[in-house]
Amino acid sequence: MSRATTPAADVAMQALRQRMDGMDARGPRFWRALEELADDAHWRDTLHTALPQLAALAPMDRRRFIKLLGASLALAGLAACSSPPQEQLVPWLRQPEGMAADTARFYASALACAGDVCGVLVETHMGRPTKIEGNPAHPASLGGSAPALQAAVLELWDPDRSQTPLHRGVAATWDELFGELATLSTAEGRGLRVLSGAIVSPTLAAQRDALLQKFPGARWHQYEAAGQGQTLAGTALAFGTPLQPIHHFDKARRIVALDANFLGSMPGRLAYARAFAQQRKPPQMNRLYAVEPTPSLTGAMADHCWPLAHHEVGAFARQLAGLLGVGSAAGAGVDEKLARAVADDLLAHKGQSLVLAGETQPPPVHALAHLLNQALGNIGHTVDYIAPTETADSADSLASLCTAMNAGEVGTLLVLDANPAYDAPADLPFAQAMTKVPRRIHLGLYRDETAHLCDWHLPMAHALESWSDLRAWDGTVSIVQPLIEPLYAGRSMHQLLAAMLGQPTDIRALLQTRWHPDDDESWNRSLREGLIADSATTPAKPPAIDAGFLAAPTLPPASPAEFELLFRPDPTLWDGRYANNGWLQELPKPLSQLTWGNAALISPALAAERKLANGDVVELRVGDRQLRAPVWIMPGQAARSVTVHLGHGRRHAGHVGDGVGFDAYGLRSHAAPWREGGLQMHATGERIELAATQHHHAMEGRAPVRAGTLAEYLQNAKFLQPEEPATPPSLYPPKPPGEYAWGMAIDLNACIGCKGCTIACQAENNIPIVGADQVKRGREMHWIRVDRYYEGSAHAPYTHHQPVPCMHCEHAPCEVVCPVGATVHDAEGLNLQVYNRCVGTRFCSNNCPYKVRRFNFLQYADVKTESLKAQRNPDVSVRNRGVMEKCTYCIQRIETAHIAADRDDRKIADGEIVTACQAACPTQAITFGNIADPDSAVSHAKASPLDYSLLAELNTRPRTSYGAHLRNPNPALGDDA
Repeated sequence: MSRATTPAADVAMQALRQRMDGMDARGPRFWRALEELADDAHWRDTLHTALPQLAALAPMDRRRFIKLLGASLALAGLAACSSPPQEQLVPWLRQPEGMAADTARFYASALACAGDVCGVLVETHMGRPTKIEGNPAHPASLGGSAPALQAAVLELWDPDRSQTPLHRGVAATWDELFGELATLSTAEGRGLRVLSGAIVSPTLAAQRDALLQKFPGARWHQYEAAGQGQTLAGTALAFGTPLQPIHHFDKARRIVALDANFLGSMPGRLAYARAFAQQRKPPQMNRLYAVEPTPSLTGAMADHCWPLAHHEVGAFARQLAGLLGVGSAAGAGVDEKLARAVADDLLAHKGQSLVLAGETQPPPVHALAHLLNQALGNIGHTVDYIAPTETADSADSLASLCTAMNAGEVGTLLVLDANPAYDAPADLPFAQAMTKVPRRIHLGLYRDETAHLCDWHLPMAHALESWSDLRAWDGTVSIVQPLIEPLYAGRSMHQLLAAMLGQPTDIRALLQTRWHPDDDESWNRSLREGLIADSATTPAKPPAIDAGFLAAPTLPPASPAEFELLFRPDPTLWDGRYANNGWLQELPKPLSQLTWGNAALISPALAAERKLANGDVVELRVGDRQLRAPVWIMPGQAARSVTVHLGHGRRHAGHVGDGVGFDAYGLRSHAAPWREGGLQMHATGERIELAATQHHHAMEGRAPVRAGTLAEYLQNAKFLQPEEPATPPSLYPPKPPGEYAWGMAIDLNACIGCKGCTIACQAENNIPIVGADQVKRGREMHWIRVDRYYEGSAHAPYTHHQPVPCMHCEHAPCEVVCPVGATVHDAEGLNLQVYNRCVGTRFCSNNCPYKVRRFNFLQYADVKTESLKAQRNPDVSVRNRGVMEKCTYCIQRIETAHIAADRDDRKIADGEIVTACQAACPTQAITFGNIADPDSAVSHAKASPLDYSLLAELNTRPRTSYGAHLRNPNPALGDDA
């Protein structure tokens, strides 16, 4: 942490004020950062320093040019001067029956991930799990996957995982623990308390009930730092009983999201994203209205998004209810004209509209959303209700446990895969109370903050190493099957509880007895398909809603000058459980583009008012609680709202996660877990350089995004297609068309910016992490990045996402400048990188207008840690220092399809090759295939009038093209939105 050397360091505030409202016609239409909008000279200098490929090349005289050219030719010829000695390859003779050493196998399973349960297909090579895909047959994933799902395979092979039971820091055995626990039976469990996260496993719930029956003196507590408690409390307030809403976005023509990030953090988000994206296709597009205090993936996709403070979201909902004839319109959230336009649009689509509230909103706002759906006739059409799939987590339950520990009522505390010493609210001093318990036992993947306070720490088996069952958001039950024997001495929660109950620890038999007793055929079918057939919960008609709750205020009225502090789960690390996962630490957060840390997100207006720039450190104070944090300016943030992400500042996460960012739990209270009023914020005069990628890989001021409205499209489908420039003469002879010509189409209208494609590519292609310092230098190695662009005012801009892999140009600028022929074209149009030819000149990177090439400045790949070697895809080579690399269109998958087609004497079928990014995309925004086949899906996508080539004016003829981004704004709002 260093002192700021210049006031208001990076942002030219005067220029920013002139352009903040989009009134300066000289500013760019699409912009990535406020500094770019302000055209700050200091920012340009910094950009050229960090990314010298954007600056002019250093002058070179003729003598130096000939010297370098001669050296390059000499290096290129070395390989031809000698031949390597001939060696005999010896095949592995004792292969397992039915298994080939070079063949990948897939197994269906399920994972609990960031508050959601998803069905997955796990790819294995010789018994080693190396990659995770979504299960197309599972209703919660439909083949898509989230970044945390993809990163679970890295967690499995993490060398920091706990490996053996520890008793007071000394290696012990499981039998020694069970000997200590034998005394519980004689005392009927008096003094025993069990703490776990939310239970989404039916078998675990049954074991919990059996444990409480065997030990009547015991108590079981559940706590989730980022759970669904307020959602269930909202349905209980509305219907008199907790219910779980199931939203049908495929049937909703008009959607109002009240601080509801259904594309980014809600249970069922992958299925919701698929259904939502299917309704974004012209000529019939849905329309999304969003009100939120801090930008989200859902707000970024909205046709109209208004930044409102947290308490103003409830006021807007009441305003909307009054205009719809439900209650009074007391309290205004937005301008009357805007609210009236939204209400009229909803009334015109009764039974085809949907109103939903986010978990961070208080229960009355949820109840009001259900009341609006009832008034609009949406219940039973666009929203259904089922019994909760998990027991409501409760901070009150954690508070009662703290009280009991402080009172000396707890003799044994068993913590099951939870970390309350880190993520408990600050007003519940759990760690201090925990020290008063005589016997403390922790089961978990890591020796985390809670484990360090326990007498016993037990290694837990990973979800890819153990049997279990999980219930998804719609009630569908999936079987979790192990893909590998436990790497260490870990056991699952099921095994631990079975041992405490005196039952057999064969969990596979327990699961089969529960779901398919005496029916091996059905059991095997469930294992193959990854779910129990027809296990989804049948929706029930809820009782009518009594509007009496409208008489109570949603939140105490706030002063217009008051600041509020908002807490949100981190988009990549969630509540902190993934802090030791390097893939997720280095993944740029979808909107802020921050990596390796968190920041206090503030609005551009607040930054201008307080003269703050990105990285300036402020002190945040709520009551007697305080912490220091760097700020990050977020377009679209509510003016008086400050947002901090949970999950950082870990002390015992592991070598990767320790000390990254600040711990926001230190300001949180259990009574107000998502919003604290009365925030005081003061600048400290210090600065921190944050690792962010929003300035990286800029395309030299060009406009890569094409966007418009549905009305413009209906008037002229080709309105975004400029006149084709005259094709300049080329030195390349035209290539004759072949049987296969691979290409890709990316639909920006479907891309939600989740970045699942980035992590999928990293897992598939053995891409290393580089660390925060290298990210600051612009050296991250991701082969596919997701650029984020803003359009309009900084107060409430429109957001555009654009995935950018290698374009595989037919006239590739990188090929002509490589002096050793390390980047070449093949007969099928792929731009290939020959690693053992590359001598690291980086000419290709400098000449690439798309900035998609990545150079190994250092030895980034870990070639020493044995467990990490086992995670890697054996079909993809591991690159060394000094080598350039890039997207290959997953050539290993293309070659696998070629081999299969040649073996069967047939052509490769359309859709047979699915790239890693394409497979992971939850909205099917990416299409890959043979553009030489006019009937292929990718050819149809490229035939759309919205299809365009990125930087087509350069005549690189990229094989990757884009579908333009369309919005469907309400014409009644005009320019007021």
